[in-house]
Amino acid sequence: MDAATVSLAIVLGLALSLSTGLRAFLAPFFLSLAAWFGWVELDGALGWMASGLAVGTFGCAILFEIAADKIPVVDHTMDALHVFLKPVAGTLVAMAMMEGVDPLVASVAGLCTGGLIAGGTHLAKAAVRVGSTSTTAGAGNPVLSILEDVLAIGLAGAAALGAGMLAA
Repeated sequence: MDAATVSLAIVLGLALSLSTGLRAFLAPFFLSLAAWFGWVELDGALGWMASGLAVGTFGCAILFEIAADKIPVVDHTMDALHVFLKPVAGTLVAMAMMEGVDPLVASVAGLCTGGLIAGGTHLAKAAVRVGSTSTTAGAGNPVLSILEDVLAIGLAGAAALGAGMLAA
């Protein structure tokens, strides 16, 4: 791989991780869908993401996550659970962009980049939500949730398209 390809892969992994910090299952869903359609080739350890079962599972999970995030009390419960889930998902999507890299190296690099970015993004998002809840009694949270949806879809969609170009 040349330097431009490696740089693009890093940027795509970071964009997917940032999206994962907002919506845990969106970037894995887009990546899984892109792999299922053959737009992206995932290495052996992540090859399972190209299955129809993975696409369906991630699709159902993101629909649940998006809907649950619009309910003011449920969104805080989801945020508490996602403290652990989003760094793992961020690591996964960052690893997916490291085609041809030793799986151990990809795991460590994915954790150090994607996991940290997804976790940090999630913590910032959760802090904004706590502020919104205390100032608007939760009424502002669904509006913030929709803005997060738009940003996460834009990031994940652009990254999935970029990954398709990377594979071409």
